Amino acid sequence: MKQGRKKFLKQLGGGILVASLPGIAAASGRAAAIDTKDFSGDGAPDDEKFWNRIAKKYYRVAPDHINLENGYYGIQPKPVLQAFQQNIITANEGAARFARKDFPGIATAVKKELAAFLEVSDDEIIITRNATEALNIAIQGYPFVPGDEVLLNQLDYFSMIETFRMLEKRGSIKVNTFEMPLLPANEEEIVAIYEKLITERTKVILLTHVSNINGLIVPVEKIAVMAKKKGIDIITDSAHALGQVKFSLPGLGSDFVGLNLHKWMGNPVGAGLLYIKKGRVKEMKSLFGDVTAAEDNINKLAHFGTTPFAVIMTIPDCIAFHRMMGIERVAARLHYLKSIWLNEVKDVPNVEVVTPLHLSGAIASFRIRNKTSAEVAKYLFEQHNIFTVSRTLGKDGCVRVTPAIYNSADDVKKLVTAIKACAGT
Repeated sequence: MKQGRKKFLKQLGGGILVASLPGIAAASGRAAAIDTKDFSGDGAPDDEKFWNRIAKKYYRVAPDHINLENGYYGIQPKPVLQAFQQNIITANEGAARFARKDFPGIATAVKKELAAFLEVSDDEIIITRNATEALNIAIQGYPFVPGDEVLLNQLDYFSMIETFRMLEKRGSIKVNTFEMPLLPANEEEIVAIYEKLITERTKVILLTHVSNINGLIVPVEKIAVMAKKKGIDIITDSAHALGQVKFSLPGLGSDFVGLNLHKWMGNPVGAGLLYIKKGRVKEMKSLFGDVTAAEDNINKLAHFGTTPFAVIMTIPDCIAFHRMMGIERVAARLHYLKSIWLNEVKDVPNVEVVTPLHLSGAIASFRIRNKTSAEVAKYLFEQHNIFTVSRTLGKDGCVRVTPAIYNSADDVKKLVTAIKACAGT
């Protein structure tokens, strides 16, 4: 993430991106060329000409509906998809010889590339299938002792809540929960809430960097600074942060972070990441059986068996495309698309927005009074061909909207029209 977009483009020189890692997709024609000229200019958030060019040339999406549910997983850009397809062929044709002879070296190179992108050491990360798996390794491996308490809230991801509840049921910890305000005024309010709820037995705080429910961006770094002064660890769920908002992984101040590569980064489904700060690995217990790796070697946590070769091989391609776009530009565009529809519906009668405009990225959610969130999502799709998703949030739930960079301003404006119709205005 340290390498800027302009520097990256300059290093490409000739204007066409070609894979450079040894052994990855040896067939030179395996991926569509990326013309760096397509990415020149500022690409302002409201420059529809720029973003429509990117969408048409580098994304292939179903034409029969508007997909505003990109939070599930991201559509792969064409060069990434074509690289993935060739990587599948390479692994399939080479079979066991490829898996045993070639892939270990490729996987090592990929891990180094990924670590460099994230500005951490390659001995501080393992590649997992997703963020849920990564965070389970961290949560279940953490050295809790009886009486330890953890702090969670309703905007945390349900799988992580269930993991902590499972440990509580086993008698390992006590779970303390609270209701996070849906519309906090600022970051300081959020930090103050956590600080107030800490007890003398609090050992870990789970922070969901970007909520999958309403898109709230939590100030992880500020909370981590406060918590560490009290001897409290932060386990961070950054599944929706990587590729959607700008941040520094080491700068978060969290020693345990789970991330996804197949959401906002656009890698093929089946790639996540666990970061554990060097020096903390030794105290972690392995979730998967392994007695051969050294106690201070993070690979002791990664005894997964056979891994998805092609998915891992494609990670450098997704990184390259993401660098080409630039996180600042991507984040600004996503925030802009979110702001269009959110500003248009926030004062519509019967519509309740449950996302703070200034503390969110692409993800935002709403409700319509006297209708269930499932009913609203169904209406949007069946009557307007707009695909969203219903999320659990209290007794009323909410409808989550997640545009991607291939979506247009017209797409979210059509959503506004559909929401108003559903709300009866």
